[in-house]
Amino acid sequence: MKKAIRIIITLARFPVDIWQMFITYLPGPVGFKLRYVFWKKRLKFLGKNVKIDIGVYFHNSQCIEIYDNCWIDRNVIILAGKPGLERVTFFKESPEHKGKEGEVHIGKNTHIAPNCVLSGMGGLYIGKNCGIASNTSIYSFSHHYRNLSNKDDSGQYSFTPLARLDQQAMISGPVVIDDYCAVGLNSVLLPGSWLMKGSWVSSGSVISKKYSKQSLIFGNKKLDTKDLGHLKIKE
Repeated sequence: MKKAIRIIITLARFPVDIWQMFITYLPGPVGFKLRYVFWKKRLKFLGKNVKIDIGVYFHNSQCIEIYDNCWIDRNVIILAGKPGLERVTFFKESPEHKGKEGEVHIGKNTHIAPNCVLSGMGGLYIGKNCGIASNTSIYSFSHHYRNLSNKDDSGQYSFTPLARLDQQAMISGPVVIDDYCAVGLNSVLLPGSWLMKGSWVSSGSVISKKYSKQSLIFGNKKLDTKDLGHLKIKE
């Protein structure tokens, strides 16, 4: 019975899936218009003048909100929705996170450049006037090689969602990128990362902690002698 219901649901969705596949890769102004209309009905919120480019993929779109004048560039993947709790999970607390677990917020005038992967399964907040450069990966929920919730657990865990659930250990923590921040090419932001207002991250950096307002970050270190605090943010 359950199998029959799944088949019926799949067949019912088939026309929508075909339409989505068509508009996802449709070039030009018509493609932009059709994608906007399609996702306006399916995202939690979609503001005015948002450009959704070719090849963009939304997972659990009902948990994603994108505000005015944003540009989600080519082949960007945005993952949302609460993860299952069947696996061992260590939670990194982040009181400054303004959203909820599983939700993705992208503030106005923000550009997500081509080929970025944004995982908001642990919560992701990106403020206004931000730039996330190409090939950047942001993960608020990820695998870990050990069980951080139990120090007595000496087991090594697998790094694949295809392993048995009891062979997987996860780490979850909201990622917060405040207003006027920039993240350079090929950077990685891991669970619990927080860039405070006006911070800039150099290309190829790996971020996993909190950085103060208007930091300049190289690799995974802030250079105190080269911060941006002497400059006034143009709001």
